[in-house]
Amino acid sequence: MEFEAFTAQELAAYLGGVPDVRALLGNPDDLEVAEVGDGNLNYVYFVTNAKARERSVVVKQAPPFLRLVGKAWPLSCQRMEHEVAALRRFGALCPQHVPKVYHADSKRFLMVMQHLASHRILRQGLIDGMTYPRLADHLSTYLAHTLFYGSDLFLAPDIKKQAASVAVNAELCKITEDLVFTFPFEDHPSNVYSPALPKAAIERLRTCEPLRIAAADMKWAFMNHAETLLHGDLHTGSIMVNEDETFVIDPEFAFYGPMGFDVGAVIANLLLAYFSRDWHGRIDGRDPVAYREWLLEQMMRIWTGFSTQFLELWRDHENRSKRRFIGGEAESGALTAYRAHFMRRLLADTLGFAGCKMIRRIVGMAKVAEITRIADADARARIEVRCLRCAEALLVGRASLGDIEQVALLARDIQRDTATM
Repeated sequence: MEFEAFTAQELAAYLGGVPDVRALLGNPDDLEVAEVGDGNLNYVYFVTNAKARERSVVVKQAPPFLRLVGKAWPLSCQRMEHEVAALRRFGALCPQHVPKVYHADSKRFLMVMQHLASHRILRQGLIDGMTYPRLADHLSTYLAHTLFYGSDLFLAPDIKKQAASVAVNAELCKITEDLVFTFPFEDHPSNVYSPALPKAAIERLRTCEPLRIAAADMKWAFMNHAETLLHGDLHTGSIMVNEDETFVIDPEFAFYGPMGFDVGAVIANLLLAYFSRDWHGRIDGRDPVAYREWLLEQMMRIWTGFSTQFLELWRDHENRSKRRFIGGEAESGALTAYRAHFMRRLLADTLGFAGCKMIRRIVGMAKVAEITRIADADARARIEVRCLRCAEALLVGRASLGDIEQVALLARDIQRDTATM
């Protein structure tokens, strides 16, 4: 079926013809429809009953092309199906942190889902200097459950391999392979550099051999290490929060890949917020130091909480199933040592992926608001250089940064270094 974006009237009529959705929303004649998408990838609509505003849903329509570019950049007709499947899988594993899917229609390239009307995008909350007391606990729980239960540590090997084959998402993975791991490290026309960013910083991305090798290692891992079902694009724009709840949305890039990619994406975005706070804190008249420390605390708590819960899930499953991943009949020194080795490797992967994610947000085509809203070109360039320095240190030093506290120390050292001012 040829793709057509809905008009407001057409969408209201369509939803009225879906019994489950009509039961949620009421009379289609009472519906208000607002298109709220950012125009990059999808069409997104808020649909609300004007006579009972608590009755509302979100409708997401995914055209088989990149909306920003048009049909000149085609995408798979099945990409909405990937997202729906991922939301339902993650929702089964961690329902308290994943919005409900009420309806999906592959022929119309759409799904209808829970409207998180009392929540806001985490990225904007961080720019505004908001604190969320349960954020770290919620994200660590989400990461531990989604990453563990999709892996060979839990699934039988044949089931895991079948799940991975069904979740192949080649086109959107190719976007990541290009925009995160390849284009930022070459003179590519899609790259976008801020006017005052020093040429030396740009050239370093292309010529620093240890950095290039590290980035290539992470690209290889992304393309070949099918460890678990990932969200695939877990930045702070894909997280909705309030003081009591946290929801992870938009897993359209979901595929089977390396665990550290999702965790690294979260850490990268917290570090971008950390370095950019120097500008946003002064603009809103508040001392940025305390909020920067809060951001580092969240980063450390997310990793610590994730690793603790992940290991608990692993131990509990093996104790119940009586099957140890490395063999043997009971807890042993070798098993304990292997789990510690596994988590050290996972942290190294996490930091490497975080570095790649930070670099692409500075020099790639897809920017983040905490950087682009810095109005002073020189101030923005100073912050971007700090981000790039941190990213390189994470990538090149990922195996030697033995714990998350060392990452916090690294960020503080770079922030204090007047050589980047």
